[in-house]
Amino acid sequence: MKQIYLRYLVLAEALRKSSIDLSGIDDIGKNLLETIAIKSAQGQPLVVTQTMGLSDIASPATIHRRITLLLKLGLIEVVKAENNQKIKFLVPTKSSIDYFEKLGKLMASVSKPGAT
Repeated sequence: MKQIYLRYLVLAEALRKSSIDLSGIDDIGKNLLETIAIKSAQGQPLVVTQTMGLSDIASPATIHRRITLLLKLGLIEVVKAENNQKIKFLVPTKSSIDYFEKLGKLMASVSKPGAT
């Protein structure tokens, strides 16, 4: 099992370098991107103010800087609620979703018996 996970980590790192540029994003930014993607996939996209309150990830000021970076890199976007233009959700872009799908396929392929 250990070898499967280590193989996955090696391949995932190669995928990161070839798919989307995460080089300017630290662990806090990656964690934030994953949290935004998870909530969006669950049909509960985070409102900007909710995101700012994710104290288990970082302080509000740090989260604000990471949101700005993720927006600049095109990994997330702001979507206004249809019924109230003041409510703004953070959602992953197609680029981020494609990246997570590739990681999922990679994980599935590595866990198959006889995977190289």
